[in-house]
Amino acid sequence: MEVIIGLLWPLWLMPIITGYMATSHGRSFWRWFGIGFALPYLSLFLITYVVYRDQRRARTENPNSNPDLP
Repeated sequence: MEVIIGLLWPLWLMPIITGYMATSHGRSFWRWFGIGFALPYLSLFLITYVVYRDQRRARTENPNSNPDLP
């Protein structure tokens, strides 16, 4: 029983982490939770890429603003 729990734990942990990352960047938690459940490890790379793409797009739209400054 412990082995089964040990093997299935990442299948629940990955969707939660993916959903949290998505929510912290203004995306839908449940949508990314579902993606994380369907594609456990790939979903982390997908959400990281989506966040990176959004940040890069925001920098190119407004190059004079510096997000690190208050």
